[in-house]
Amino acid sequence: MPIHPLAVVDPAAEIHDEAVVGPFCVVKGAVKLGAGVELRNHATIYGRSTIGAGTIVFPGAVIGSDPQDLKFRGEDSETVIGERCRIHEAVTVSKGTAGGGMKTTIGNECLIMAYAHVAHDCAVSDNVVIGNNTQLAGHIKVGRKAIIGGMVGLHHFATIGELSLVGSMSGVRFDVPPFMIAEGNPAEPRNVNQIGMRRDGFSEEHISAVREAFRHLYHDRGGKPLAEVLASVRATIPTDPAHPVQRLCTWLEEHLQTSIKGRMAEAHRPPVVGAKTAKRRESGESSSKVAAK
Repeated sequence: MPIHPLAVVDPAAEIHDEAVVGPFCVVKGAVKLGAGVELRNHATIYGRSTIGAGTIVFPGAVIGSDPQDLKFRGEDSETVIGERCRIHEAVTVSKGTAGGGMKTTIGNECLIMAYAHVAHDCAVSDNVVIGNNTQLAGHIKVGRKAIIGGMVGLHHFATIGELSLVGSMSGVRFDVPPFMIAEGNPAEPRNVNQIGMRRDGFSEEHISAVREAFRHLYHDRGGKPLAEVLASVRATIPTDPAHPVQRLCTWLEEHLQTSIKGRMAEAHRPPVVGAKTAKRRESGESSSKVAAK
């Protein structure tokens, strides 16, 4: 168990014999480091943090710190990072809160690039890439093999679907569906992540089916409600739930009912005009005249 003499390690920590703790690292609290974990110089791990085998934590990264949440009251929450991840320079990962399940999780084989932030209660799945300076607010869920470019800001409670790609410098205010390329501020689906789907082993037939579904859902809706379009899209493909279009439709249907992002959508709605105001506008009466009365 190579622990550098200039490292500070809490006696309560459980460190595997094959883990490496470099100089000027701080390991404080009931930390668990798996086999082959490497903490490079000046890395800091706090509290009930578990780091899986083979993960490398680069200089200046801080894992398991108190969440930047005014509701946090010192609860004994935790941070869990999977195996074979790379947590690069100056990355910060906050632990969970009582309002979000008490846990922040990062899956296996994730790449978190320098200066990124993963806030309290986030759930990042396996094989995810998060670019430099990208900031995940609290309670965000990221699906497997999603790629989030550099300098992206993500609003709390957003969900990023599996195999999606978020373009650099985007602002994510709403959920990003699976298999989509999203870009802009606010980020919107622009195309299908065909390269990502091929890498994941999807056939050209499946990719073409997703492209056709994308066209119906985002370009040729003709003002129809999304639920109606989803039903028509489902009717054209096999009922196999593993089919990517079925997965996309299921994801969208669930998020129509359960997504907490509705309050952000509400903020972007046109102002609601009351009946009295509408009547005044129809008659041409100004609000100043009404106020004078």
